[in-house]
Amino acid sequence: MKIFNKYLIKRSLVISSFIFIIFALLDMVFNIISELEGLTDNYTFFLILKYSITSMPHRSIEFLEGASLLGFMIALGISHQEGNLNVLRSNGKSPIKIILISSIGSMVLVLSVLILDEVIFKELHMNSKIEKVLHADQSKKTEANFQWIMQDNSFLSYTNIVKDTIFNPRLIRIDLDSMKVKYFKSAQSAKIKDGTIVFDENALIESASSQDTISNLEKFSFPLVASIPFSDIDNLTIAQIISYRSYLMHWHSNLEDDILFKAHLDKAYYKKLFYPFSVWAILIFFGAFIFGSLRDSSPGSRIVLAVVGGFLYRISQDLSVSIFISYNLPILIGVVMPACTLILISIYSYKKI
Repeated sequence: MKIFNKYLIKRSLVISSFIFIIFALLDMVFNIISELEGLTDNYTFFLILKYSITSMPHRSIEFLEGASLLGFMIALGISHQEGNLNVLRSNGKSPIKIILISSIGSMVLVLSVLILDEVIFKELHMNSKIEKVLHADQSKKTEANFQWIMQDNSFLSYTNIVKDTIFNPRLIRIDLDSMKVKYFKSAQSAKIKDGTIVFDENALIESASSQDTISNLEKFSFPLVASIPFSDIDNLTIAQIISYRSYLMHWHSNLEDDILFKAHLDKAYYKKLFYPFSVWAILIFFGAFIFGSLRDSSPGSRIVLAVVGGFLYRISQDLSVSIFISYNLPILIGVVMPACTLILISIYSYKKI
C-alpha cells in the first residue's frame, strides 16, 4: 500500500507543478504583450523581458490555488480510471484517507512556493518594479497623481514608493521667519534611509541664496503608513506586515483612513497565514466528488466543476472579508469562515460515502 500512497502523492505533485508552471509562463507572455505598449528608447524590449521574467515568480502566486486544485483533481481522476482508488478502498483505506494522502503532493507545492515567495520572489518583484519605474517613459510623470506630505518647514511630493525608493520626489524647504522658499529639490528618484531622504547626484537643486551649499541629504521622518500604497500591501512579506501592524497598534490613530489601512493590513496578514489551510480545505471538499454522487460522471465534468467551484470559493472569501471590514468585525473570522464551512460540509459528505 505504501507504493500506492507514494504514487498518489507524486502524481498530484507533478501534475500540479506542471499546470502551475504553464499558468505562470502564460501570464508572463501576456505581461510582455501588455508591457510592449510602453516601449520607449529608455524602456527597451530587453528591459521589458527582464521585468516580465523577474516578476513572474511572484505574480504566479495568483494561480497557485487554482493550479493545485486542478492538478489534484486530474491526478485523482487518472488514478480512479486506473482503478488504483478501488484497490486502496478494498484494502481498508477510507475515502478521506485517500484524499488526505493525495493532497500531500499539492500541498508540498503550495508550501514550497509560498516559502520561496517570502524569501526570494517578492524581493525580485520589487527590485524589478523599481527598475521598470526608473526606465519607463518619463512623460507619464505628468499624468501621475502626486501625493503631498507636510512636516515642520518642509513640503514633500512624490508619485509612488517601492521599498526604500521614492519616485519623482520634490521637496520645498520654507523659512518660517520670512515665510519664503529657502530652496527646492527635485529628482527622478531618491532613497529613504534612517529618517532621511537621499537625493541622487542628478537632483535639481534651486536655492534662493546662491551662497548656500545644499547637500543631497535631507532630514525627513517619512510616515510609515504613507510609504505603503494599498496596491503594495500584497507585496509585503509576513515579517513586514507584522512589523507594520505592531507600529499601527502603538500609534492608536482614530482617523478613518488609518483604520481602513490597518484593516487591509490585517486582511493581507491573515490571508497569507491561512492560505495553506484554505487550499487544503478546497482540496478535501472537491476530492469528495471522486467518491460521491458524481463518481459516474466523466472526469472532465468533475474537473470543470472543481475549477468553477474554486473560483466561486475565491469570490466568497473576498466577499466575506469585505463584509467584515465594512462592519468593523474581526477580520480573522472573515478569512477563515469560508474554509471552515467547506471543512464542515466535507465531513458531512464523507460520512455519506
